[in-house]
Order: sequence, then C-alpha cells, then structure tokens
Amino acid sequence: MGHYEILLVDDEELALAGMENGVDWEGLGIRKIHKADSMGNAVRILERHTIDIMVSDIEMPGGSGLELIRWVKENYPEIISIFYTCHAEFAYCQDAIRLGATDYVLKPIPYGELEEIIRKGLFSAQRQKDAKNLEHIWGELTKEPKGESPVETVKRIIAENISVELSREELAGQVYMSPDYLTKLFKKETGMSLSEYIIQKRIALAKQLLAATDLSIVEISQRAGFSYSSYFVRIFKKKTEMTPQQYREEKRR
Repeated sequence: MGHYEILLVDDEELALAGMENGVDWEGLGIRKIHKADSMGNAVRILERHTIDIMVSDIEMPGGSGLELIRWVKENYPEIISIFYTCHAEFAYCQDAIRLGATDYVLKPIPYGELEEIIRKGLFSAQRQKDAKNLEHIWGELTKEPKGESPVETVKRIIAENISVELSREELAGQVYMSPDYLTKLFKKETGMSLSEYIIQKRIALAKQLLAATDLSIVEISQRAGFSYSSYFVRIFKKKTEMTPQQYREEKRR
C-alpha cells in the first residue's frame, strides 16, 4: 500500500484526538494526518494538500458534513469520503451515500473496525489512482502520428497491443510486407531487431507501472505482455540489473 494523506473533520477536539491516537495510521500507510474543526478549515486544507481520504462528522459549525461532501464531490471527486458520526437516522445515511460517501460509520466504533473501513477506502483510492495512471500511460503509448511509415505503423501496432503476443508474421501482414523484408527494414531504421524493440517497450511499460501503481508483479508482467512472471523478472533484471521490486523501491525513495 502506498503513502497517503488523510483529513479528519470533527468539531469535537476529543473525537479528533481519539482518532489520531487510536488508529494505527502507519500500518494503514498514512504518512500525514490533517485535522479540521469546521467545513471552512476543511476546505482550506483540501485546496492546499493532496488528500486521499476524508473522515468527517456531520454536525459542524459553518456548514454540515453533508455540505462538505457535496463540495468535495464537485471539486475533488477522486477523494474517498467516510462519515463518522453519532447520527443514526436513515435519511442522513441516504443523503451521505447519494452525495458520494463510501461508508457511514456510527460513533462509537472500535478503532480496529474503523481501521478496516479506512483500509477499504484506501484500497478503492489506490485502484482509482492505478486506473488513471494506466489510462495516461496507455494514451502516451498509443499516440498515432500522421503520415506514418511502415516501421512507424509497426511501432504503433506494438504499442497498442503491448499486452498480447505479437508474431513477426502478424506484424508483417499489417504493413503488407514479407517477414524477412520487414525485419531487415526495421533493423535498418531503428538499429534493433523487432524482438529487441518489443522487449524494450515492455520493460519501459513495466517500469512506468512499477513506479506509478501498486499493481502486483504478476499483474504488471501480464499487462506488459510477459506470459510468465518468472520470465518477466529474469528479463527485467537482465535489462536493468535489478529486480522489479528493487526498481519499485528505488523509485519510491
């Protein structure tokens, strides 16, 4: 799990202190805890910091938790919101879920249970981040230039199909060439063989996924087009002189 920032919102100082001291934040991967005692202060923190998850009471001075979550949904829809409140009314719960809250927790709750709810919220937040990073990476890989040459076409096809097996014959057929002629042309224009180029691109994608997501090594090997994770680890180490896990840890220091 990554390193996250959380915002705790409650106008009761004891409630904030209880959460801050009662929850194992380090175990959850929380690197920074922000606290606010009103909607106004919460908004200021949200505008100045990259908050991943918010735990908020409902009744507060200067605006309710429902108003706060509505503002968050409109301005920072990627933030996971959890209500932590003494109000058990079903109408409150309905409004909270409708406005985008992922959970509605009633006070008092054992901190261990609250940790599990926050952990689920963080998992959801990380999945959202991973999906956005994958979308960005994929978009970078599949940009299509105008008036492309046969070799550029082959490069684009490789980028668009990086997760699947690609044969020399299939690629040659896409540009109406014999496999031998394409191989020679590709080597002449790029300085490397087709297979070397494909491996290079797959390793490049794997590096991006290792650095930008929390996907497992097995998932990354599959997304980068390697049939077996053991083969992926071996090739990655050969090309980078470190294992995928070592590369991930190096990038996150």
